[in-house]
Amino acid sequence: MFALPTPYIAERQVMIDSDDGKYNFEWERCKVIGVGKDEDGEPVYVCETFHFGTSSLVLEAEVKRLERGNPL
Repeated sequence: MFALPTPYIAERQVMIDSDDGKYNFEWERCKVIGVGKDEDGEPVYVCETFHFGTSSLVLEAEVKRLERGNPL
């Protein structure tokens, strides 16, 4: 993994279970802190996500960067 000198806020796509039993995709905010490789050797973003006061690291193939210069 390569850490980014300046992490940035982005959005990642997550799958949400709806009331009608179907799944919807929504964009969820995350902090991109680095770049790495997945099991197949493909480049991925290393993201920190926050859920109910806890944080975790996830690997994402695609993120949507919010506007430049966004505050952390």
